[in-house]
Amino acid sequence: MHTTFAYLVKLPHLSTQEFINYYETKHIPMINRLAGPENRPLVYKRRYTHRDDPAFVFVRATVDAKGTPVATPPSSGSGDGAAAAKLELDPGNVDFDVMTEIGFADEAAKMRWLMALGQGENGKLVKEDEERFLWRERTRAVVVEEFVSFG
Repeated sequence: MHTTFAYLVKLPHLSTQEFINYYETKHIPMINRLAGPENRPLVYKRRYTHRDDPAFVFVRATVDAKGTPVATPPSSGSGDGAAAAKLELDPGNVDFDVMTEIGFADEAAKMRWLMALGQGENGKLVKEDEERFLWRERTRAVVVEEFVSFG
C-alpha cells in the first residue's frame, strides 16, 4: 500500500471540537464527493491530538529505581535523580492538531486522487474550504513504508 501521513494544524480561532466537527462533517464529505468513488483511497483515517483540551493531559512516563514506569504530570518533577529514562509527551512538543492517514493501492491511484481534487474548479473548492479551518502553510506530509508486527 502507498501511504501518506499529513500533519494538519487548525486555525487558531477554532476549538479542537469545532475543528473536528468541520473536518468530519463538511470537509471529508466534500473531498469524497469531488474525488468520486472511483478515486476513493483504501484508507482515510484521522487522529486528533486534542492539545488544547485539559481533559487530554499529556504525561511524562518516568522509570523509578526498580525500572517500573511511573506517570507524572508534565508540570511536576520528582528531582530524585532515580529516573534513568523519560518519555516526554508534552503538548508543547506536538505542533499539529490532526494526523491524517491516506492509503492507496499504489502511487498511480494516489496521483489520480490528487488530480481529481487539485485541478480546475475542484482545486478551487478544496483550497477555499481548507482556508475555513486549516492553517495551510503549516501542513506537512510524508510518504511512509509500513511494517506490521500485530493486527
